[in-house]
Amino acid sequence: MSGITLSVTVKKSDNKLFYHNSVDIPYNTERVNVSYTYSPAAGAGGRNEIDIAVACASGDVGTRGSDVKHFTVGPDYSTDGFIRVKPEGTWDIIIGRGKIFSEEIDVEVKLEFIPAKRRYYAGDTHSHTVNSDGKYTYKKLFDMAARKGLEYLIVTDHNRPAIYGLPAKKGLTVIPGVETTIYMGHANIWGADRPYSGTFATDDLEKWRALKEEAKAGGAVVSVNHPFCSKCPWRWELDPDDFDSVEVMTGPPRDDTQKAVDWWKSLVMSGRHITAVGGSDYHKNYVVVNLLGVPTTYVYSASSAGSDILRAIKEGRTSIVTFKKRGFIDVRCGSAVVGDEVPFDGKNEVTVTVKNLKRKDTLVVCDGKGVLYEHTARKSGDLSVKVTPRAKGPVFAEVKSRYRGIMSLAYNVILLFMLPEQAFKKHKDYTFSLCSPIWFV
Repeated sequence: MSGITLSVTVKKSDNKLFYHNSVDIPYNTERVNVSYTYSPAAGAGGRNEIDIAVACASGDVGTRGSDVKHFTVGPDYSTDGFIRVKPEGTWDIIIGRGKIFSEEIDVEVKLEFIPAKRRYYAGDTHSHTVNSDGKYTYKKLFDMAARKGLEYLIVTDHNRPAIYGLPAKKGLTVIPGVETTIYMGHANIWGADRPYSGTFATDDLEKWRALKEEAKAGGAVVSVNHPFCSKCPWRWELDPDDFDSVEVMTGPPRDDTQKAVDWWKSLVMSGRHITAVGGSDYHKNYVVVNLLGVPTTYVYSASSAGSDILRAIKEGRTSIVTFKKRGFIDVRCGSAVVGDEVPFDGKNEVTVTVKNLKRKDTLVVCDGKGVLYEHTARKSGDLSVKVTPRAKGPVFAEVKSRYRGIMSLAYNVILLFMLPEQAFKKHKDYTFSLCSPIWFV
């Protein structure tokens, strides 16, 4: 974190309306916090008023009067009155002379440059609002996401892109999306307010492919949703080349999601690169159960900016957990993380770390030949193991478990609302956590 302080003296005798100050924004700045003070506050005859404005290469960023003396500017959130913009290049910090009752006024402007940080960001890739069939407004949904500790949220209303843009929420990266909802299947398109022209409504696979290709040409990311859902599966040809990612976990683990996980694993084991994501498909609470962020998809991103998060998803930098504080998997080989390619030499050492593995949970690590390591926890806690892949190909991990005690009851109550035919039936272990692979080439 770095910053600078500007000192400007506004003089009544100058007869100037604005004082311009050029500031070079440091490379890799994620957002800028600005605050300013001035003194004296008043002079003979009344209260002094000093305003501030910011301009960048493309024009005005925003301005505030003397009643508000601090604000934030960034690509995904800016204080009211300022546009959302990536901090870069040279900015003009403009001091505006309002009402002056003193001969001289000393103004101090502090700029704090918050650097972008490459790390895992927690979020939900699939949510709905009142703009389709969800229960809550943007504001209510974003407030809930922030309270749950999510750092990004993708809004994917059915066939309703965010045509007029999405409101901002401090501390939460909000990403526009749309769930193309066709009777033959559902797919999310992320990253564009208006991803395609014309209508979503088609009964022809090739026309749908043209629609999603138009969206991808504009920079959007495409993901197939709940492809093996009992109610609304993907009924067309399920070609992984059509998608950047697959929603392998939708809501709580169950038979439908396990089919998607197993299908994704078969693709990965065959050498196909397609990212695994999870999404809650959140619409509303079930009595007192709030499933927003169930599951949570952690994305290893260069920053919290929506464009960086989507780029990281395309690159396969994801780790999914059913419950945010349980079973998070991190796989590394030296400085390489999920999504990276590493030259295979037969001696590569891979570290697999699991946070808060619960008693009786099973960690399974796979390489290009199949299961490489398996361990069932005798007690709860963190676990770290080192493995050596036996062949070229993927190395990824999953945590398998089952519902027990009160969790089993809550799960079956939820199923009564979602899939009543599956409620209160004996089931096998499900995948509760899953990470995308590191690839050895």
